[in-house]
Amino acid sequence: MAKAFVKSYMDIKEMEMEGGAKIRWLITHKDGAENYSMRYIRINENKETPAHKHPYEHEIFVISGMGYVVLDDETIKLKPYDFIFIPGNVFHKIHANSTMEIICVVPISAAKQLLGD
Repeated sequence: MAKAFVKSYMDIKEMEMEGGAKIRWLITHKDGAENYSMRYIRINENKETPAHKHPYEHEIFVISGMGYVVLDDETIKLKPYDFIFIPGNVFHKIHANSTMEIICVVPISAAKQLLGD
């Protein structure tokens, strides 16, 4: 059974993503989570997340910054407190016009695929 905890995101290693964004995997299966992983992503000005698609959905909340998201062939402006739902197999990327901070939730299966068991 998983144990409850509180941590600082500063305790989590920051990793570089293709496109220049930086990610911290805050909560994963390695912490005992069974269903979802939570990620903190910082996208510096004029950087972006990788352009990609995958079979799983994810949910994103914009904490700060301005930019846009590409969802298949649609480009939508983003501002603080916007949130995004991306179903599986939708091509997507986020570009920052000013430094952005976002929270992204993905299924545990995605964390296992990207981080290993």
